Amino acid sequence: MRKLTGSIERDDLSDLLRTLRFRGALFCRSELSAPWGFSVRGREFATFHLVTRGVCCLDVDGVADRLWLSRGDLVILPAGNAHAVRDSPTSRVARLEDLIAGPGFDRGTLRGGGGGRTTVLVCGGFQYEDRASEPIVGSLPPVIHLRSRSRVVNNWLRLTMAFLSEEAEAGRPGADAAVTRLADLLFIEALRAFLSSPGNSKRGLAAALRDPRIAAALVAVQRRPEFGWTVATLAGHAAMSRTAFAVRFRALVGESPMSYVTRCRMNRAGEALRSSNETIAQVADRVGYDSLASFGRAFKRWTGRTPAACRASAGPAVALTGARSIARPEPGSSRSRPQRSPGAAAPRRERRST
Repeated sequence: MRKLTGSIERDDLSDLLRTLRFRGALFCRSELSAPWGFSVRGREFATFHLVTRGVCCLDVDGVADRLWLSRGDLVILPAGNAHAVRDSPTSRVARLEDLIAGPGFDRGTLRGGGGGRTTVLVCGGFQYEDRASEPIVGSLPPVIHLRSRSRVVNNWLRLTMAFLSEEAEAGRPGADAAVTRLADLLFIEALRAFLSSPGNSKRGLAAALRDPRIAAALVAVQRRPEFGWTVATLAGHAAMSRTAFAVRFRALVGESPMSYVTRCRMNRAGEALRSSNETIAQVADRVGYDSLASFGRAFKRWTGRTPAACRASAGPAVALTGARSIARPEPGSSRSRPQRSPGAAAPRRERRST
């Protein structure tokens, strides 16, 4: 039974976070002495910075307030906004790409600065498999700041941050693989902490998941995107009238119910195209399209490319030159197996292309 307490149900959040897929990861460790500063241009993947020693400040394009970070703090930029990190607001910055390409970078660690107080960071990024069709990313703010002493940061997240810091610093054999797995976990755990925080519930998926009726519709779509959903059937899941449901859904999620259905279908389709050997027609059927042509039009409208182009482009992440990059196995390789999306059911007669 769902609790009407305004809290997020664990299974609901798990169903949504399970849709996040990354094509690769990159990271570097930075030991920088004051004065120092680096800038990162806008990128098509999420970025994070974990402070393991010292203090620094962060300025993010599109965010008015400067953030100050101290030991144990974690910041995530889900949309990869351009930003600058430095020891002081007055310190000059250099492009991170240039610093990594220079003599101060060696074996995954960047060293530099003016010889003053030292700050140590673990910096990394993830390339989404298909950010354009990912509903979670669009609902997140430009920057998420998790303070080490905040109640939002649970024991699992603290342990993950501690292990990530230790592995990045130790440089033991197999550290690259370990850091990548830990960074994946760190990203998911950080999103769980953020989305579960009561202070982040004004709008977006966090707010929608706290509304038991809207959450019921969201999870139903995530579990069965191939079903012939209509506003009426979704309103039935929410036990609301169609008009009241549509208005409430848009107010919380930021898009119409059927737009969300299409977004989830395209996300599932993109995953299948990259990670399975199914034909495009089979993928179309899997996500609820009887017509290959209508599926192709919808997919291109939402992702900007055809299903065939999506399949052909599957490959490793684009990394910063010199940074450690660990890419996921490409579809069709000996390390990759065809997968079905969680909750995908056998094709049904009831279809409705959106």
